[in-house]
Amino acid sequence: MKKIKQGFTLVELLVVIAILGILMAVFVPKIADALSSANVTAMVNKGKQIIEAINQKKAKGIPVWPLYTNPTTQDPNKNDVYNKSFGTSTEYFNALFDVQNQGKKAAISFDLLANLWGEGVAEPSSGTLTKDNVAWHILAGANDFNNSDAIPVLVSRNVDVGQFPVSGQENDMTKRTEKLTLGSKYPQPFGEKACVVVLKSGAAFGLEDDQCTYKDVYDKIRTVRVNEGTKLKYLEP
Repeated sequence: MKKIKQGFTLVELLVVIAILGILMAVFVPKIADALSSANVTAMVNKGKQIIEAINQKKAKGIPVWPLYTNPTTQDPNKNDVYNKSFGTSTEYFNALFDVQNQGKKAAISFDLLANLWGEGVAEPSSGTLTKDNVAWHILAGANDFNNSDAIPVLVSRNVDVGQFPVSGQENDMTKRTEKLTLGSKYPQPFGEKACVVVLKSGAAFGLEDDQCTYKDVYDKIRTVRVNEGTKLKYLEP
């Protein structure tokens, strides 16, 4: 007489489900963290490539940094690079990459245009670059002052840059332990989870979660004192 094979009992099935649930609770967050770290690293590399290309042009005497103060008129919104006024980083990058003409007169390699978006910041759907496609704030006026190579010039747009030093007052940011405000105005690319900072020297780093404090940013680059009379401004998308 053939024996009838029995399947899993209800108790055994519940045990298996419980084990799978535990494994998912352990490994899913780790996978998410690994993906987040990879995304931050990708944005670090993108920002670094943009600044390095701008620095190479500057080294050849070609002014492609966005200026902030016209030395003649002292107008903070005139005489930027190419003698144009840029109120936003989107306007600046449109000029830098000559997006309207598909890069025919781009100041740096047009291939780097794709470094402006990613990690939740949308790629342009047409030939026009809008603020929805730019993942970066850029510091205007970061040309000539002491320690200029150590100043943050490219910052992921989810960071509130309003409290970074932009004048000649004393600014020891290494004493400020409060967290950067993240994701309040621009949720992408990382919301409240991470930020990316690129220095004028081309050095770049990403900070995640509780590391995103003013102290953590400036401990990496030491105290930066902006010279008296220097005019700086972060251009937002």
